[in-house]
Amino acid sequence: MSSVPHLRPVISRSGRPNVEVDGIPYHSAYDPRREAQKFFSSYPIEKADVILHFGWGLGYAADALLSRLKPSARVIVFEPDEELFKLSLSQLDNPGVLQDSRFEFIVGPRVCHFFDEWMLDGCQETDEFLWLIWPAAHQIYGSIEASLVHSFKVRLRDRAANLLTHFQNGRTYFENVMRNGDYQADPDAGNLFGRFRNIPLVIVSAGPSLDRNVRELRGKEGRCFILAVDTALRPLLAAGIAPHAVIIADPTELNACHIVGAMPEPAYLIAEQAVHLSALQCASRRFLFGLGLFPDPLFAKFGFAKSSLEVWGSVATAALDLALKMGANPIIFAGQDFAYSWGRDYARHTIFDGASFDSLRRSTHYETDLWSRRVGTTENLIAYRDFFVRKMRQISGVRFINATEGGILRDSVEILSLRDALYQSCNQPVDVSRILQAAHQPLRLGEHAKREHVRAKPQARVRASIEHLSSVLNSRISDCACLAGFLELTAKEAVLKGQLDSVNESILWGWRVCEESHRTHAESRVAPPH
Repeated sequence: MSSVPHLRPVISRSGRPNVEVDGIPYHSAYDPRREAQKFFSSYPIEKADVILHFGWGLGYAADALLSRLKPSARVIVFEPDEELFKLSLSQLDNPGVLQDSRFEFIVGPRVCHFFDEWMLDGCQETDEFLWLIWPAAHQIYGSIEASLVHSFKVRLRDRAANLLTHFQNGRTYFENVMRNGDYQADPDAGNLFGRFRNIPLVIVSAGPSLDRNVRELRGKEGRCFILAVDTALRPLLAAGIAPHAVIIADPTELNACHIVGAMPEPAYLIAEQAVHLSALQCASRRFLFGLGLFPDPLFAKFGFAKSSLEVWGSVATAALDLALKMGANPIIFAGQDFAYSWGRDYARHTIFDGASFDSLRRSTHYETDLWSRRVGTTENLIAYRDFFVRKMRQISGVRFINATEGGILRDSVEILSLRDALYQSCNQPVDVSRILQAAHQPLRLGEHAKREHVRAKPQARVRASIEHLSSVLNSRISDCACLAGFLELTAKEAVLKGQLDSVNESILWGWRVCEESHRTHAESRVAPPH
């Protein structure tokens, strides 16, 4: 008995090619072209900025889409069947679609991993997305389709969360950067990139599980790089462990309290340039990084822009990005629960220790933890976990070990106890402090600044950049990119909604912040002593 072929070309009654996939007709048995025109007629093709099309078949969608797409639209076609796509290349009524720059074809196994790599790059906040799912593709590849749509919804969730954060924190970010002007000449965190190749690094977070194994890090300071996120500093110190560096990104004053009064003298602070001023003041050794937001382009113009790290809503994501850019290997996670393990939000000895916490009320989602138990978490914590997984899937040649001994980070990592992870990976001496000290070099004049002959000392360049922005905001010079960058950061929602009064109010506010910052820096030419 002969088996049914995976693909069986057939001819429709109209004489146009058709195909059966595992015995299922992919297009109309009567007129595939007319079927496509009728199918797409019910969708607002003309309004869509980004079309996500699942199921290409023999390509009858081409004419139906090309005649209605707007010039700026983008079409991402997902065809999970590579053999079917190859067949379509010889059957296309309109082969020009393959050369149309608006079309991108994702074929075969790439379909399942597309949203692990594509973070809606090139899309605007106002873009209209449209899903088109061909009925036969839904019938044949329903599980792949469901996974793809779910991944897309996750990207939209993350994008919406980041946009909301942008709306809420843009002004705080800008104000803090201006207030921190005396520190903007500190060494760039980019000095650390590539300096810790194949050196084991432990990212210590303050999840509830840290209480179970934090003692294992005691005495390991000479065999690995211990990088603490801000909330984990006090739990480490309480266990008698001094981290080599502490990373902080949240701009609020409350978050600065995690490290103010606790920073050990030898430790380095790796800080986002817009953290609260008190956080920078409490450390004697600092590296600064940016987010790629304004005023980074302004600072680049004057020769002191900082390297960027990815902060996907959590400082732990910045710690992971930094560890990768430094070349660390393996990267070990401790206290990285992403969940309310044992009904708690943090390990002991954080600034929240002793505060009441009701995990039942705070939990919005439940997931299975490393111990196969249902544990409460939130959509944000899951989003941060998903960022970790996506990031690790993109990297080859690095060993990732989850030594949290709790929580919900299960994918793309080895699961070990912290004791075993340290025993396996941290068995050679390494002088982390010496490497950090070698990287802690004064700010160098950027190439752009050299071309512009901005040869003043770093502090003078900082003041000059603020004076420049103040002048731009005061005069509303639209041909300077600084105005658009400032509004993108501080008045994005108003710009998107066309609220001119709010835009003008934001410009006036920004000018006042610049003027106040300029006066402050003129009165104090050096940073406050540690």
